[in-house]
Amino acid sequence: MLERRKFTFLGIALATLYWFVESVIHRFVYAEEFFEVVPSDVNELLMRLLIIVLIISFGVFADNRARKVKESEKEKHEVFIATVRSTQHILNNLLNQLQLAFFDLEKEHCLESETRKLLEKSIREGKEQVERLSAVSDISSKSIEESVRPR
Repeated sequence: MLERRKFTFLGIALATLYWFVESVIHRFVYAEEFFEVVPSDVNELLMRLLIIVLIISFGVFADNRARKVKESEKEKHEVFIATVRSTQHILNNLLNQLQLAFFDLEKEHCLESETRKLLEKSIREGKEQVERLSAVSDISSKSIEESVRPR
């Protein structure tokens, strides 16, 4: 609860601090006779209330905005995970079919040694890249690019 409304609570704390600092300023800077926590002048009271409402309202606004940003980030994360899983499924099917074709060609002795090695390496690297992409936990463009970079 505190984490969800931290800016609102901060706004309330700042508004309360403002109210008492304003009272101190009126007592010592403007040399008013009495220390008034609640000002007797209606105009002064309304001005303080307006400022306090604005400070607290900004805290509420900031909390709502932060919540929306977090929800958006969570949604982006879920979309990324779904995309990676779908991509992994498609690429695994493709790599498996490629490996099956490789075995058929190898059975017929249609591949040269160097071509066979290149095909084996490509299949292995493809599988490794898909696995590394699936393991990305820090979803940023840098970490995603690093996960699929050949090693």
